[in-house]
Amino acid sequence: MKEVIRKNILDLPYSLHDARVSKITMEEEKIILYFSQGFYELRNDDYLAVKGKSLISIEGWDLDFCAVYLFDSVGNNGKLSGEKYRLDAFINRFPHMDFEIIDETYGYNQSKFSGYFYEGNKIKECTIDIYHFGNMKYVVQNS
Repeated sequence: MKEVIRKNILDLPYSLHDARVSKITMEEEKIILYFSQGFYELRNDDYLAVKGKSLISIEGWDLDFCAVYLFDSVGNNGKLSGEKYRLDAFINRFPHMDFEIIDETYGYNQSKFSGYFYEGNKIKECTIDIYHFGNMKYVVQNS
């Protein structure tokens, strides 16, 4: 019997947990997530805040498989209601946003970000799925 082990991704250079996305843009070859308050560098089991201009650039996206799920409720139980958007439609509907990332998940050609979407005094659950063939680049400018 053959066993194959898929190792856990433990060497991420930055954590997006609690990071807040203020804007998403789509350019010819990349999707850019802009962070209003930076994110966190992982160094020796310590989390160091990266301040100043911070963004993530995701290259080689495939729009047919990029989606945003925006749920009306927050919590672990109950019926689901909400909307599913194509990424470009979501960006057009919410050109400026306040999306707090709680979880980030990476797999084969995929990056997924889940958390809370703040719209006025309403809080919604949100998941952004980005299907891409290229790299994900962290761009930071310390203040």
